Amino acid sequence: MLNCPPMKHRAGAKLRNFHAGTFAPGAFPLARASSDAARAARLYNDGTRHLNRGALVAAERCYRDALNLNPNDAQLWTNFGCVLWKLHRLDEAEQFLTRALALQPHLMEAHNNLGGVLEERGQLEAAGERYRIAISLNPNNPTAHCNRGSVLHRLGRFEEAVAEYLAVLKQDETVADAWSNLGAALQALSRFVEAEQCLRRAVQLGPNHCKRLSNLADVLRSQGKFAEAIEIYREAIDVDRDNVPQRVKLALEQEVILQSRESALARRAEVMQSLETLMRQRVQLSDPHQEVGMTNFYFAYQGVNDLDLQSLTAKFYLSACPKLGWTAPHCASANGSDGRLKVGILSTNLFEHTIGKFYHGIIQKLSRERFEVSVLRPPHDHDPIADAIARDADRTVEIPYDLFRAREVIASERLDLLFYPDLGMAPLTYFLAFARLAPVQCVSWGHPVTTGIPAIDYFISARSIEPADAQSHYSERLISFDRLPTYYWRPRHDASALTRAELGFPEDARLYLCPQSLFKLHPDFDIALATLLRRDAKGRLLLLSGIHKHWDRMLGARIAKQFPDIANRVVFVPRIPQAHFFRLLMMADVILDPPFFGGGNTSYEAFAMGLPIVTWPGEFMRGRVTEGCYRQMGFTDLIAGSLDSYIEIALRLGSDRDWREHVKAEIASRSAALYEDAGVVTELEDFFCAAFEAHRRGERIARWGQ
Repeated sequence: MLNCPPMKHRAGAKLRNFHAGTFAPGAFPLARASSDAARAARLYNDGTRHLNRGALVAAERCYRDALNLNPNDAQLWTNFGCVLWKLHRLDEAEQFLTRALALQPHLMEAHNNLGGVLEERGQLEAAGERYRIAISLNPNNPTAHCNRGSVLHRLGRFEEAVAEYLAVLKQDETVADAWSNLGAALQALSRFVEAEQCLRRAVQLGPNHCKRLSNLADVLRSQGKFAEAIEIYREAIDVDRDNVPQRVKLALEQEVILQSRESALARRAEVMQSLETLMRQRVQLSDPHQEVGMTNFYFAYQGVNDLDLQSLTAKFYLSACPKLGWTAPHCASANGSDGRLKVGILSTNLFEHTIGKFYHGIIQKLSRERFEVSVLRPPHDHDPIADAIARDADRTVEIPYDLFRAREVIASERLDLLFYPDLGMAPLTYFLAFARLAPVQCVSWGHPVTTGIPAIDYFISARSIEPADAQSHYSERLISFDRLPTYYWRPRHDASALTRAELGFPEDARLYLCPQSLFKLHPDFDIALATLLRRDAKGRLLLLSGIHKHWDRMLGARIAKQFPDIANRVVFVPRIPQAHFFRLLMMADVILDPPFFGGGNTSYEAFAMGLPIVTWPGEFMRGRVTEGCYRQMGFTDLIAGSLDSYIEIALRLGSDRDWREHVKAEIASRSAALYEDAGVVTELEDFFCAAFEAHRRGERIARWGQ
């Protein structure tokens, strides 16, 4: 929980290039030797020359005059439809292309261009079908393959998109756009190494192309190659200085593995200054999800209050794209539903993922006497949690990856309350949250940082994990429950611990495991880890390899630079399946919780096995979840109050077997307080009803509980 970057096929790289349309550039076919036919031919060719030069008004005039002379030529209707499409006169374009197909049903260009018109309208399924027909009429046409690939990408059908681009490259390996789009689709599938290779090939074929450079920078960014991504974004801007999306992505580029607190704070200041500059310049975006497609995800790991940065980012997006702040028509009424409240739960991660684990139980257990519960999510793969969520919800609504179409789908549900478990993890849900899609909108701790978005009313947390000044960390009204806000089923397993021999450690080695994503390891935490290993000569620090090997290298280099004497006792454990992860947890002598951004899901998994975790609560909620678990269990012996006490508790836990067994027994006997918690469901139900009643009065809840 609280630590996973967006998953591979839930949000990914955006398509940057696809062919806009096709038309017949050749001579107009003379049906009869007459002065009208000859004049129509000249007008046709003149119109085509204007179209090639981008002189659309002149092309329209020529084609219109030609149609008056020869109204039964399908190719002329097709070319005219292409002009109207480029002029964004979509209704007329569709009429002209439909007329072309009535005259000549098997005209490939007309099907392809009609697909483009439908795609621009957001009718992606219909557009994909037109492109499919165009391909069936001419399988060797790269334009139709590229266009269909773009639609499949936008629909989240990335594997199928890959197949379309490969079909183009099988015919011609020099099509740079196909390499670029193939790389974007592979990135969406988290096949980053292959994606980077494809994108470098695209840039090699066309080095001075802004969008290809941007795609390459995107995949470098996704791998945490911060400096190189910055360089490539700058190259893209040099090619096209008026390209606003590239300037925004350059402004928001984030380090994944921090090198120092100072560098992190300096970058944060640069980002905020860049956003202010962009707002002063009144830059405009038409679709931030497609054009930018990123969130401030990694800034949450810098250990500072994110309110100013998040609020400024939201302010920037609303200034650059005011239509983000759209309000669904039904939200104008304060009445809402009769009887049960219509509650929507919206996330891209409601499957075998931390968010699925934390919220499946709530979806199932919310009272059906008080609520109708809808789950809203993009297309997904089937897995046990995803399928169980579909069964347990009253309605499952599939939303497209297209931002503006998705919010229309959500608005049509006429929800009373919309709940986002994890805003900030996926671009789609982040940008959806700018709209008022329900009278009451709230978020919780799936990504435990304020959104800064004005349309989000409440942030649901718990008193046990929030500091006294917590409201100053949130743009939303903070709602602090008595219980931790999850209904979590106790994990079941029958695994045995890994042996030291299986991982190549001596039997007398003491194993300190920090089983968190590498970007949680703030540079200021390094001193604690180094001191621990210096105090225990038999100690080994086990870290989980990142999803990119580059992360391991960067963190390893940081530790080696600052603490070369202990660097050879820091071991990166290769990524392993869930069952082996449980075995790894069981093998460790000590599990370490980092203070700046600690464990959530991992803590619930460890406590289910009675395993102790040493925690040092941080300044913000995201570093206090393990403490909250202990307080809900009524056991506080492993909560440190300082660096020194953190190290002392860890050393004692590692060396004193009797005390370790006593602690494990205490956790095992108390951990039931964390699982299948009906109390939090009741509290959430009461809050939902109270929040909607406050909305009916034109108010927001000021305080909750004690």
